[in-house]
Amino acid sequence: MSEPATRDGRVRVALLWLAAAVISGFTARRYLGPLDEGVLMQAAARMADGQWPWRDFGWSYGPGQPLAVLGLGDSLLSWRVLRVAADATVAVLIWALVRDVRPRWALPAWLAAAVTAAQPTSANPTAPALAFSLGAVYLATRGRPAWAGALAGLAAFWRPDMGAIAALAAAAVLVLGDRREGAARRRDAAATASQGGDTGEGAPAAGLSSAARGRAAAAGRWRGAGLVLVSAAVVGLALYAPFLVAAGPGRVWDALVVQATRDGEYWRLPFPDGFPGGDTKDFLAWLAPYGALVVLAVAAFQRRGVGLVVLGAGAAVYFLSRADLEHAQGLLVLAAGLAALIRPRVLGAALLAVLILVGVGNRASALLRPPELATFEHVRVPPAEAAALTKTVALVQRLVPPGEPIYVAPRRSDLVSFSNPLLHRLVDRPNVLRRDVLLQAKPDEQQAIVAKLRATRPRVIIRWTDPASAAPEPNRRGRPSGSRALDDYIDGAYVLRARYGYYDVLASRSIASR
Repeated sequence: MSEPATRDGRVRVALLWLAAAVISGFTARRYLGPLDEGVLMQAAARMADGQWPWRDFGWSYGPGQPLAVLGLGDSLLSWRVLRVAADATVAVLIWALVRDVRPRWALPAWLAAAVTAAQPTSANPTAPALAFSLGAVYLATRGRPAWAGALAGLAAFWRPDMGAIAALAAAAVLVLGDRREGAARRRDAAATASQGGDTGEGAPAAGLSSAARGRAAAAGRWRGAGLVLVSAAVVGLALYAPFLVAAGPGRVWDALVVQATRDGEYWRLPFPDGFPGGDTKDFLAWLAPYGALVVLAVAAFQRRGVGLVVLGAGAAVYFLSRADLEHAQGLLVLAAGLAALIRPRVLGAALLAVLILVGVGNRASALLRPPELATFEHVRVPPAEAAALTKTVALVQRLVPPGEPIYVAPRRSDLVSFSNPLLHRLVDRPNVLRRDVLLQAKPDEQQAIVAKLRATRPRVIIRWTDPASAAPEPNRRGRPSGSRALDDYIDGAYVLRARYGYYDVLASRSIASR
């Protein structure tokens, strides 16, 4: 390839990345995420204070995301910058993988991936892990197994499950001969023909029979796959080593694997079996995951985009564990790439059209009909929310000296759909508990929380009363537990000091009169 062509290609990649970053980034400052953002910012704050995940506090993912937040600056903007970069990288990698096989379909696949990755936005580490995973698959198609494994190891540093799947995906690319598909493969074949042999795996072809060349190529592919797995394991273990030493392998395993398996029935959502109603865009958004699963199955049967298929299988399991839009996002992004590769082309075109219509519709609505928002902590929230948070922060900081812990209580202790650990970061006061997210409605959890509150007697409790926090769900977490022990203790030991929007500031009766 000539230097001008290389320069033009780099400029094209840069422009596509910037365009995808704009598509994702123009709404990045909107809204706060009480749960996912709160868990992340609390982890970063704890690590900044010298605490180690798993040893000193509960954490359900790899350490990569909170460490990245600390590296970018302990700000509510840090994870948003990382998320925008991840979304843009994912879109460009989908474009690159499709371009190798069907260049004319690369741009529609990029657009579908870009608008799908951009919404919804969450501090969950899935987006960066997906970017590393796609990078691993891309490098495998370039015949660079060691680097592919290294990126899989980085994906595991964000999310261990995705890192393992990324390593398997990259290995599958090498074993199943998906290397340099499309135009790149044809160029290699032409070069091989001109030299009179198969040099695709770096082995000399002269003097070898066709069968011998085939065996040598197969052996080379398996060696490459093994190198991917070894590289991923080495990089992953090297990154995790300090945390494994600090917390102990057993505690890390329990937090990352055992606990998720044990508590899964509390947060899983069933696969939607009927359209809940809405307009055309809502119907297409509901239909998209079904189409993505069909495209994934067709691609697997046709053995097209092997790396994307393996990643897509992992994303499908993740989606089926909690079938909502946020958990569908990775599957839909990967399906955008697979839709451009499968036959019949009309099936892939149909899914791409659905993803583009839904994604462009969402982005256009966000751009042309922006909500009324006010600035709070460098982000934009509804004006009433900004006013309530400002007053809540001021009062808590006046009542509680720096460094003293508080507790954030749910609206009702017998039904907690999700909690708001972000308040600890906003008021800059630590959590009295070791874990920032737990199943507060369980009777045994309530008893443990009450025991901790009795022992530490925090000056202030913030009760978050947003109705969404106690919305029923079709799982164990979304059904009342029957226990109100936590509410009973708080109501007896604390008194309402002020109410600002959805935030009740409760002061210990010992300081309520101050």
